[in-house]
Amino acid sequence: MLNVELFYFINNDLQNPIFNIIMPFITHLGGFKALFAICIAIIVLASIFKKRNVRNIAILCLLSLLIADGIALVLKILFMEPRPFVALSDVHLLITENDPNSFPSGHTTSTVAVLGFLIFRYKNKLLRAALIVCCFLIGFSRIYCGVHYPFDVIAGAILGTLSAYFVYRYGDEILVRLGVEK
Repeated sequence: MLNVELFYFINNDLQNPIFNIIMPFITHLGGFKALFAICIAIIVLASIFKKRNVRNIAILCLLSLLIADGIALVLKILFMEPRPFVALSDVHLLITENDPNSFPSGHTTSTVAVLGFLIFRYKNKLLRAALIVCCFLIGFSRIYCGVHYPFDVIAGAILGTLSAYFVYRYGDEILVRLGVEK
C-alpha cells in the first residue's frame, strides 16, 4: 500500500497550478522517441563535423537507451501492471498514455539510461548534479502526471542505471566490436 499512498501524495496532495503546466512538458522530454532522436541527431552531426569523441559518446548513449528500453518492454509485457489511472479512482491525470502497462516506467528508464551514462562518463560535479536533477524530474513528473506509481519509477531508474553502467564499463570494447574507432 506504500506505493499507492506515495502515488496519491505526489499526484493529489502536491498538485498546484505551476506544476500542472510544467510537469506535462517535462515528462515528455524523457520519452524514448525524444532521446532516440537526440542521440541520432548528435551522431549524425558529430560525424559530419568530425567530432569522433562526441559521436562515440552519443553511440554509447544510444546503446544504453536501446538495451534498457528493450528490457523495460519485456518487463511491461511480463508484469502487465495497469497504470494508476486505470486501477485507481481520483487520479489527477495530466497527459494521455496509450500503453496500458505501468511497470517499469519507460520514460524514467530511458532518461536514466542516457543521462546515467553521461553521469558515469563525466566527473564534473556540477554537470553530474544537473543530470541527476533531470533524472529525478522526469521520474517525479511521471507520478505527478498520473501515469506511474513510485515503484515503477524506482524500477525504471534501477534498470536505466544498470544499463548505463554496463555500457560505461564496457564502452571501449563495445565500440571496437561495433567497428567504431575509439
